[in-house]
Amino acid sequence: MSTPRGTLPESWRIQLPAFEGPLDLLLQLVRINEVEISDIPVAVICDQFHEYLHLMEELDLDIAAEYIFEAAQLIQLKSRMVLPSSVGELGDAGDDPRQELVARLLEYQRLKEAAQSLAEVHSLRKGIWTRPHGAIPALDDESESIDLGDVSLYDLLDALQTVLARHEHEHPEPLRLPRESFSVRDQFERLIAALDDSRPFDLLADLRQRCCRAEVVAAFLAVLELARLQLVRFHQTERCDLVLYRTSRKVHEHELEAIQG
Repeated sequence: MSTPRGTLPESWRIQLPAFEGPLDLLLQLVRINEVEISDIPVAVICDQFHEYLHLMEELDLDIAAEYIFEAAQLIQLKSRMVLPSSVGELGDAGDDPRQELVARLLEYQRLKEAAQSLAEVHSLRKGIWTRPHGAIPALDDESESIDLGDVSLYDLLDALQTVLARHEHEHPEPLRLPRESFSVRDQFERLIAALDDSRPFDLLADLRQRCCRAEVVAAFLAVLELARLQLVRFHQTERCDLVLYRTSRKVHEHELEAIQG
């Protein structure tokens, strides 16, 4: 059941959302009514805004003066939208009385989005642990050297080289086979050579004989090129077999060179 115009959704009567001010409430009403800010239905928004204030009164909530002031402005705007206005009062006859409200809402929306971005950055920075203040201790040139005993540095490097050579022998690189590629032009030329004017060509049987999925796709695209150039015509038999018949049209060299892929 849809919500009547000028009334708030029933869910709001159970749990009222918290707003930071009247402009925040107006933005929420615009989102609920699924309208653009630049095309606000003033009458509907005004009625819903006042109903929200009535709900605040029923719950004994303090209504700030800014809410009351905004409600008065909405009433004035609603009356200006309903009553005919003179040119001397509003300036140009084509001026939209909603322009000032739209500008305020757009500016408030930009500020709110910027504040949300800053809040996310602050929340992210709170999870970063920084190093305490102080200079990084310098290396002591006179620090004691590592005692290797009767093992020299060259012995360690030799042991490392032995381990690496053994690891390379036991874990050879995998054999990589080059991937076969099938071009549409090659399949096109193959089909042209296989087609005969005097007998039908079983397309499904030919596709089943292809070696892999890539060749099947290339052959099918070549068949579409043949049909586009009117070099073949299709026929479906009673057994639902799909056969091709070669037409009398000849393929030109520039048409063959134009086939890509």
